[in-house]
Amino acid sequence: MDTKLNMDKETDIFKVFLAHWINHTGDHIEGYREWAEKLKGTSKDNVSQEIFLAIDKMREAQKKIMEAKLRF
Repeated sequence: MDTKLNMDKETDIFKVFLAHWINHTGDHIEGYREWAEKLKGTSKDNVSQEIFLAIDKMREAQKKIMEAKLRF
């Protein structure tokens, strides 16, 4: 019985983490996008381009976490 209760608790905690990770990743993406926009067209345009590429990968990761949440 203790194992079942513990698993239920762990499941509830994991659901909270999934939601947090999805939202928190979105917050980071927005911050990165703001800085990439500031650097765009400057002498650091190459940095901006790399940040935009990283944002694309983060969005892919965020989507996978969302899919995992739906399957959980």
